[in-house]
Amino acid sequence: MEDSGCSAADAPMVENIMRNDVFHSTLDWQTRAELRRGARLAYQVLNENRVAFAEYQQKTQTVLAEMRRSRGTQLSS
Repeated sequence: MEDSGCSAADAPMVENIMRNDVFHSTLDWQTRAELRRGARLAYQVLNENRVAFAEYQQKTQTVLAEMRRSRGTQLSS
Protein backbone atom coordinates (compact mmCIF):
# COMPACT_ATOMS: atom_id res chain seq x y z
CA MET A 1 0.00 0.00 0.00
CA GLU A 2 2.78 2.41 0.83
CA ASP A 3 4.46 1.86 -2.55
CA SER A 4 1.31 2.54 -4.55
CA GLY A 5 -0.39 5.06 -2.28
CA CYS A 6 -3.61 3.03 -2.43
CA SER A 7 -6.05 2.51 0.40
CA ALA A 8 -6.49 -0.78 2.23
CA ALA A 9 -9.76 -1.25 0.33
CA ASP A 10 -7.98 -0.88 -3.02
CA ALA A 11 -4.98 -3.07 -2.14
CA PRO A 12 -6.51 -6.41 -3.27
CA MET A 13 -7.45 -4.99 -6.68
CA VAL A 14 -4.02 -3.33 -7.05
CA GLU A 15 -2.41 -6.71 -6.36
CA ASN A 16 -4.72 -8.36 -8.88
CA ILE A 17 -3.83 -5.77 -11.53
CA MET A 18 -0.13 -6.25 -10.78
CA ARG A 19 -0.42 -10.01 -11.30
CA ASN A 20 -2.71 -9.99 -14.33
CA ASP A 21 -2.02 -6.77 -16.19
CA VAL A 22 1.36 -5.38 -15.18
CA PHE A 23 3.57 -8.46 -14.76
CA HIS A 24 1.39 -11.24 -16.24
CA SER A 25 2.94 -13.45 -13.58
CA THR A 26 3.13 -14.18 -9.91
CA LEU A 27 4.85 -11.47 -7.92
CA ASP A 28 7.60 -13.78 -6.68
CA TRP A 29 10.15 -12.99 -9.39
CA GLN A 30 10.22 -9.19 -9.27
CA THR A 31 12.82 -7.13 -7.48
CA ARG A 32 11.70 -4.69 -4.79
CA ALA A 33 12.17 -1.80 -7.25
CA GLU A 34 10.07 -3.58 -9.89
CA LEU A 35 7.34 -4.23 -7.32
CA ARG A 36 7.30 -0.55 -6.32
CA ARG A 37 7.00 0.57 -9.95
CA GLY A 38 4.41 -2.13 -10.62
CA ALA A 39 2.33 -1.09 -7.61
CA ARG A 40 2.29 2.55 -8.72
CA LEU A 41 1.37 1.56 -12.27
CA ALA A 42 -1.36 -0.82 -11.07
CA TYR A 43 -2.87 1.89 -8.88
CA GLN A 44 -2.82 4.30 -11.81
CA VAL A 45 -4.55 1.69 -14.01
CA LEU A 46 -7.17 1.12 -11.30
CA ASN A 47 -7.88 4.83 -10.98
CA GLU A 48 -8.16 5.26 -14.75
CA ASN A 49 -10.57 2.31 -15.03
CA ARG A 50 -12.23 2.24 -11.61
CA VAL A 51 -15.78 1.73 -12.92
CA ALA A 52 -14.75 -1.23 -15.10
CA PHE A 53 -12.78 -2.85 -12.28
CA ALA A 54 -15.67 -2.36 -9.85
CA GLU A 55 -18.01 -4.08 -12.31
CA TYR A 56 -15.49 -6.90 -12.78
CA GLN A 57 -15.17 -7.36 -9.03
CA GLN A 58 -18.96 -7.39 -8.57
CA LYS A 59 -19.44 -9.95 -11.35
CA THR A 60 -16.71 -12.13 -9.87
CA GLN A 61 -18.36 -12.02 -6.44
CA THR A 62 -21.74 -12.88 -8.01
CA VAL A 63 -20.30 -15.88 -9.85
CA LEU A 64 -18.55 -17.13 -6.70
CA ALA A 65 -21.76 -16.80 -4.69
CA GLU A 66 -23.67 -18.74 -7.35
CA MET A 67 -21.02 -21.47 -7.36
CA ARG A 68 -21.18 -21.74 -3.57
CA ARG A 69 -24.99 -21.95 -3.63
CA SER A 70 -24.86 -24.57 -6.38
CA ARG A 71 -22.30 -26.62 -4.50
CA GLY A 72 -24.37 -26.39 -1.32
CA THR A 73 -27.43 -27.60 -3.20
CA GLN A 74 -25.51 -30.51 -4.66
CA LEU A 75 -24.11 -31.49 -1.29
CA SER A 76 -27.52 -31.57 0.36
CA SER A 77 -29.11 -33.74 -2.35
